Parts: sequence; C-alpha cells; structure tokens
Amino acid sequence: MKPVFGEIVLAAGGIYSSKPRPVLVFQNQEVFTGESILVIPLTSVNNPEIQVRVAVKPSGQNGLDRDCYLEVDKLSAIKRVCISESIGVLEAEALLKVQEMLSVLLKQEQGRKGKTDKSKSGK
Repeated sequence: MKPVFGEIVLAAGGIYSSKPRPVLVFQNQEVFTGESILVIPLTSVNNPEIQVRVAVKPSGQNGLDRDCYLEVDKLSAIKRVCISESIGVLEAEALLKVQEMLSVLLKQEQGRKGKTDKSKSGK
C-alpha cells in the first residue's frame, strides 16, 4: 500500500497505540519514500485544553464512523508496515485547518527556542 498525503488510514504499532486506529497521512510521498511516514493520529476523545486539535465529522469521504479529533500535537513518524488499509480522504477544509494548527504549534515552539538561545548567550 502506498498511502498519500491527506489520506486516512488504519495503523497499528505506532507510538501511541498498539491496536489499529485511524491516522492522517501528512507527508508528501514524492519528496520522501523511506520506510517511515509522518502521520497525525485521530481520537474520539476531545481535550479542550489542547487548542491545536481539529474536529472532524464522519462522512462518506473520510470513512470515519464517529466524531473525531486530529491530534496535531502528536504528529509522529511510524513505519509504513504499520499501515493496514485506507478508510478515506480528509476533506480539503479540514486539511487546511490541520496545516494552520501545525503552523501555530511550530511557531510557538520556535518562540520558546529563541528565548532559550538568547538566555544561553547572555543577551
């Protein structure tokens, strides 16, 4: 199976789950085709304290069977062999929201890094 960017697939054996669960493929396959792949896990449990999660309603296009939340804060790499099957494709609007939340998350991390670097240099 060759998963593509924006596809929702079932995966097991990753960092956050040993049983099969839906994940969003978030990697351009034309750029990197190694043994691992970047994914964003989905959960049915909302945690309102984490503001970078994206709500996804079930649809015929995405293949989900209940309301879910993309755990953008848990972007991680898994081995491609952990992927068992495709269940659908994330809607374009939700995919744009994921990209926006990832940008927010990375900018926050860059801000912290900048503060740490300044404190180390004594400035």
